[in-house]
Amino acid sequence: MSQNRCPVCNSPFAGRADKKYCSDQCRYLANNKNKLQTERPIIELNRALRKNRSILRKLCPAGRAIVRKEVMKAMGYDETIFTSIFVTSKKQIYYICYDYAFTPTFEHNVAKAVIVSKQVYMNFWDPWKYVRKDV
Repeated sequence: MSQNRCPVCNSPFAGRADKKYCSDQCRYLANNKNKLQTERPIIELNRALRKNRSILRKLCPAGRAIVRKEVMKAMGYDETIFTSIFVTSKKQIYYICYDYAFTPTFEHNVAKAVIVSKQVYMNFWDPWKYVRKDV
């Protein structure tokens, strides 16, 4: 058996020729470090989505609410991050964040959002419905 050095803690160890780490702890540390580097964008996006959902839930405890855009922004809502969209038959767009959705609107020149709990029918949306077929 040859003597190898652990890439994590640099300690010498003996074992099989294909063994890379001296212990399970060093192997876990190395694998977690690699995973964290490759999945950091996903982790940050999920954190932002959870924050948006939390804000919508706080603003809409009864299943439907109308709030000013400034209130959402002051709470830290990022309207560019959502899980899906839904377009109604009247071409009204709902931006869905997990189990809540909102649609932007104006009342007396004031930007507001109509927030609702996600409805079952919002799960059956066809994004190709509004695309021209001759293109």
